[in-house]
Amino acid sequence: MIYFDHAATTKMSAAALAVYTEVAQNFYANGESLHQAGNEAGQLVRDAQQSIARQLGIQADGLIFTSGGTESNQLGIAALAHGSQKHEILVSPLEHSSVYELLDAMAREEGYRITTLPVDAQGHVTPAALTAAITADTALVVIQAVNAITGICQAVADLNQAAQAQGVPLFVDAVQGLTKVDLDLTELAGFSASAHKFNGPKSCGFLYLSPQVISKPRFRNVFQQNGYLPGTMDIPGIASAETAFTENVEQQAKAFAHLQALKQQVLTQLAPTITPVAPWAEYPGIIGLLLPHTQGQEAATAMGQRGLCFSTVSACSIKDPRPDNTLMALGLSTDAEGRYIRLSLGGENTAAEVDQAVALLNQNYG
Repeated sequence: MIYFDHAATTKMSAAALAVYTEVAQNFYANGESLHQAGNEAGQLVRDAQQSIARQLGIQADGLIFTSGGTESNQLGIAALAHGSQKHEILVSPLEHSSVYELLDAMAREEGYRITTLPVDAQGHVTPAALTAAITADTALVVIQAVNAITGICQAVADLNQAAQAQGVPLFVDAVQGLTKVDLDLTELAGFSASAHKFNGPKSCGFLYLSPQVISKPRFRNVFQQNGYLPGTMDIPGIASAETAFTENVEQQAKAFAHLQALKQQVLTQLAPTITPVAPWAEYPGIIGLLLPHTQGQEAATAMGQRGLCFSTVSACSIKDPRPDNTLMALGLSTDAEGRYIRLSLGGENTAAEVDQAVALLNQNYG
């Protein structure tokens, strides 16, 4: 099997899996309990918070452990928006479905005005465009760091500077970017992450909400995690996620260079009838391709049966019949959008696998 679907999920690393097993076996107490076993379990959570916060340069008391990216996005965006008396939210057109679903509900049920930011020809929200879009009623800006469909990256630090100059908080979906590209998250109002995108366990992620920015928790009478999320914490998942996070941070530069080489190999070997989409995308681990005639889902199914695993759009949106927002924003027609496929590579992929995969694509669709 050749696995080119790392944007959907990644395999747990050996170290993360070992930590998960050890903690599940030996630290099974509820971390909120007051006895010794509970204290020991709770200390693992605090240690993970401190480690992640230290590596990212953020405050540990702003870190909230969640079930993953979708929950982090939806809790964080709502908390920051509700912390303001204003009623406009600016959002890029290249966001994950979890963001749009929440914003649609906030517009429908709470009267928020959702304004889509313009992007330039390469899919970037520029600081100038953001500054021009902010109004006196703007409560929040929401922008994804790395687009899951194309690998296009946004200039998070520059956009945050533009938002801060207008006194508006910025929330960043960092799910696809964390540990993969250089991100300065230190001054953000909030951001989201998901462990299974960086070789950690599924159903474990984290949300950061800056203690310096006003936010309002969704739940009432909740006393876990600073009042932001009720429920018993997944301590094995949290400890394992921190292990995977640290591993990937340490390997980030090496992995990035490896993915750059693999992307160049893909683009060089492709048949001329298979068209790269956004080949300039800054994150090399995601490569978008347009097939000349075949529907993307048909190709993904057929090649999957032959051991080549790739996707079309985000796995969270694959059953949604509506056209993908990202591809529409980049100017693709509905017909072209249907012929789109996504190869998403990981550090363990090899040049030999690229040779085999591109040969299969060229033979069948070139």
